Amino acid sequence: MSLKVLIVDDDPVCVMLHRLRVKTSNISENPKSYYNGKTAFDAILEAEKKDDDYLIFLDINMPVMNGWDLLNAIQTSSILNKVHVVMVSSSVDYEDMKKAKTYPQVIGFYEKALNGSVCNEIKSIPALSSFYN
Repeated sequence: MSLKVLIVDDDPVCVMLHRLRVKTSNISENPKSYYNGKTAFDAILEAEKKDDDYLIFLDINMPVMNGWDLLNAIQTSSILNKVHVVMVSSSVDYEDMKKAKTYPQVIGFYEKALNGSVCNEIKSIPALSSFYN
């Protein structure tokens, strides 16, 4: 069993920063990047027969399929229990944070951009810690 890391954000600068932070924090040597939820969801579905878990760093506001739409799509898929989502958004709206908590896959909500202490905190979340021991 392995953990595949996906960064889903439509901002190329944020994707670059998050890829760098994920690598330097030893969350993943090779995170995959997607610029909307649809391409990320399609990639996950292609690989759903494998025994992988997924950690998705997810932005909310994106074209084609936004973060909420991706979370809704995950709810109806067979990978439901293999996905862990960390919301990484520029939104500081309390309603967004409250809504994120209604999805069982969401294990964290952080303001952009990721930093080292947040990445270390993410690695210690019980749903993920076994991948980093």
